[in-house]
Amino acid sequence: MERRTAALVRAVPFFYGWWVVIAAAIIILIASVAPLYLFSTLIDPLEDEFGWSRAAIGAGPSIAAVMAGLTMPVAGYLVDRVGARRLLLAGVTLVGSGFLVMSQIQALWQFYISASIIAVGMSLGGLPVCTVAIAHWFERRRGRALGIVSAGEGASGIMVLVAVLLIAVFEWRTGLMILSIGQLAICIPLALTVRHRPEEVGLLPDGEPPTPGETSASSQPEAVEREGGHSSTEQSQGLTVGQALRTRSFWLLAFAQVLAWVGSFAIVIHVIAYLDESGGFTEEGAAVIAMGIPFGSLVGRLGFGWLADYLGKRRLLAVAWILQGLGTLIFAGIHSPWQAVIFLIVFTPGWGGAAPLLPAVLAEYFGLRAFGGIQGVLMATAMLGAIVGPIFAGAVYDVVDSYRPAFLLLALAAFTAVVLVQMMGRRPAWGTGTADVPVAQR
Repeated sequence: MERRTAALVRAVPFFYGWWVVIAAAIIILIASVAPLYLFSTLIDPLEDEFGWSRAAIGAGPSIAAVMAGLTMPVAGYLVDRVGARRLLLAGVTLVGSGFLVMSQIQALWQFYISASIIAVGMSLGGLPVCTVAIAHWFERRRGRALGIVSAGEGASGIMVLVAVLLIAVFEWRTGLMILSIGQLAICIPLALTVRHRPEEVGLLPDGEPPTPGETSASSQPEAVEREGGHSSTEQSQGLTVGQALRTRSFWLLAFAQVLAWVGSFAIVIHVIAYLDESGGFTEEGAAVIAMGIPFGSLVGRLGFGWLADYLGKRRLLAVAWILQGLGTLIFAGIHSPWQAVIFLIVFTPGWGGAAPLLPAVLAEYFGLRAFGGIQGVLMATAMLGAIVGPIFAGAVYDVVDSYRPAFLLLALAAFTAVVLVQMMGRRPAWGTGTADVPVAQR
């Protein structure tokens, strides 16, 4: 294993941390975030074939969100101990298998089960697991690295177009089978190349050379006990999960993310159906707007990620959520394509920008000691928004035959998230080695 790892590192002509970023971004593009967008392409086919209500179909990704929420703390706990590579392998396998199962469903409960399998895979092989590895590989360039890896989410918008074309040509069952086989064939080999820490391959964060008098990790084989394990010569600084949960800052950030995700998940899941019923859009035109959401988010992911290395991360997160709230207000009033373009310009940078900023804020506030576990709890809590959002929007449509009232309320939720994140104050004190962690506020 050590020989194969050394050969792998030598084969990359640049700092291996950037290869970890690239591999993780591609996995996220194809097999981690893509399922979220693919659900929106299935609403009409499932309604046509089975006659299910949109609330019932929207409950599928909401149930998946429950499963993802339950799995994320486990994934966070495991990634701190066994490393990202093993979890990524398990995750991409489950996502691909879940879509194979979904391609054969005949009943609503089978749709829910296959969605749950996919959701567990998304948790094990998703951005939260990848960001733990990225946070270890980078310090000075962490914001940029997180921005690039989260760009995999934005580029995954291409999967909407791929899914629409496959469903149009082969019908939805065969289309899902083709997608699942492609996911497995591409993502499993990439997952095998990911390493959790630079010390595992004899490197230092950011590719920095050892300081004078310091011995490199490669000359200290005892320094790393196992993949993903803590070094025996250096313990990452920060809070434990329990210590983080006793801080006001953590819960303010968690509730803020719940409110931000309520609206964003509702938009992502219902965007095609909403634009169809709003008038002025063909099914293909609505699919283009749906694809534009993740693609437009690339500007925010890369831009806000770069800014995070220079400006206050928490205030940047507030700016991102302000843009998201304004975009949701615009979305609620869409009647024509030009309004949809304005929505994309305003909403997508804010929605995308929050992706690299959240883990950057977490690392800054709580350190890397239990980063995976803390992030897992945060994401599990935030999944409440992903659960409520699609069901709420679908239920409002079933009652009043319009999505607009739902999205007006969801815009208010995003603005409330801005207020909460501004109340976080200074990060809790850590790095002193004390068990009791005081909570200092601005």
